[in-house]
Formats: sequence, structure tokens, C-alpha cells
Amino acid sequence: MKYLGTGAAEGIPALFCECSVCIRSMEEGGKSLRMRSCSMLGEELMIDLSPDIYAQKLRYCLRLDKLKSIVFTHSHPDHEDLYALQLWGEASCALHPQKPEGDVVLDLYGERRVRERFEQVLGEANVLPQRFRFHEVKHFEPFCASGYTFYPLRANHRPKEVEDCMVYAISDGKTAILYANDTGELAAENDLYLSHTGLRFSLVSMDCARGPLPGDGHMSFAQCLALRKRLERIGAADEHTRYIVNHLSHMAQMTHREWQEYAAPYNIDIAWDGREIEC
Repeated sequence: MKYLGTGAAEGIPALFCECSVCIRSMEEGGKSLRMRSCSMLGEELMIDLSPDIYAQKLRYCLRLDKLKSIVFTHSHPDHEDLYALQLWGEASCALHPQKPEGDVVLDLYGERRVRERFEQVLGEANVLPQRFRFHEVKHFEPFCASGYTFYPLRANHRPKEVEDCMVYAISDGKTAILYANDTGELAAENDLYLSHTGLRFSLVSMDCARGPLPGDGHMSFAQCLALRKRLERIGAADEHTRYIVNHLSHMAQMTHREWQEYAAPYNIDIAWDGREIEC
């Protein structure tokens, strides 16, 4: 897995911010600079679509023409960049001279609200609808995308009546990871479901936008530690499981170096933009 961006919606440094951590991050540079979150599994599958995806393509020399699937956690614009999708669907913007037009198809997976925002783009833009296949997914109903099996879990991010957001357990048939991005403390129903899947995670990637602050629709560091105990209790993780925090915000008031010092005593690692992890 490759983290293309590891920041929350505002990024670090935030666009119009002059808080101390944004200033220190600019001065420190490197791993302290965080674009908005999305990740790649191989060359064909992306989790979420960041509004920084063009800069990420240039920075990491990505061949996004090879992309086949995008799995969305929710519809917030820092995770579902509709303009980038529009560019995929416009024949003049995405040329594929080596492929028959019928093979230029992007499979999209997400909850109802994700589909509604996507369909709004199709309705307003000059795109080729045959370049997309949307698959509406539901909690606790597994689906397959580009060779991976996704197990949708219920996130704790927005009111359910607005959007019932998701995080995912993901398996390639040999190993499994938990990608818990943009969520507060997970509900107990997820523990029950995971215990029935028999999955055991080699990697757990956790939202920690709140850091040492109390959790809200994003996890605090204390909630990340609690999640580790819960996963071990139900047999979904063990002493070999790696834990890494992601989707970091200036709310936590820590640069990358400060995050490393803070989390090291707990054996929890820190994501950074461009980091690749062998699962």
C-alpha cells in the first residue's frame, strides 16, 4: 500500500492557517508536509480520490491511466474529487489511443451519498457515461474490486441520516488490513462482524486527526490505543500486527518528528506522504 496523502481536509500546513504547527511544518518540510488523504493498492486500485491527486501524480510518477477501481469511504470533497472524475470521463481530457473505447472503464464503489454526488457530475458535465460503472455498497456486505475483497464497516463520521460513512477491512486472500480513515470511535457492531469474518490484520491504519485531543468524528490517539485492544480481544490482531496513524490534522499540533516522539512509546508508527508499506 502506498499513502499518496496523509493529511485531513485542510492539509498540513493548512491553506490559510498561521497556527504554530503549520508554521513549523513549513519550516521543517519533508514528512511534515501532508496533502489530502488517499492511498493506492498496486497500480489499479485507489482508496478515495484526493483533490491533490494531480500533484500526487506528478510527485510519485503515477500511471493513473492504469487505474481500474476507486473505493470511496464517503462523499466529503477531500475524499471524492468530482472534477478529477469529470476529467476521466471527458474524451478530450483522457486519451487512450492504445485501448478500444469500451475498455476505458472506471469502477467506482461507495455508499448512496457518494453515488448521488457522482451522478450530479454526470448530469452537469460533458462526460461519457459508459466510462464509469458505479457499484453502490452496503455495510457488512463484502464485495470484490481489482482482486481485493472489501468488507465495509460502519464509520463514525457524519450523522447517519446525512451519510452512513464507511471504513474497510481489505483482503487479498493471503493477508488483510484495516483501513479506518476519517472516523471517530468505531461502534461495537463492527467488532461483532469482524469476529465472524475470521480476518486477522497484518496492518491497521487508523484515523488520528484529533491526536491528544478528545475524539469527535475523528479518532483521538487514546481511541486508537483502545481500538488496538479491541481488535486483539476479538482475534483480528495479534503481536505481529503493525499499527500506523493516518489522516493527520493540525488540530493535533505536532509535526511529523513530534508525532514520532509522541507515538514511539506505544509502538505505533506514523504515516507520511509517499510512504509504501509491504503488507
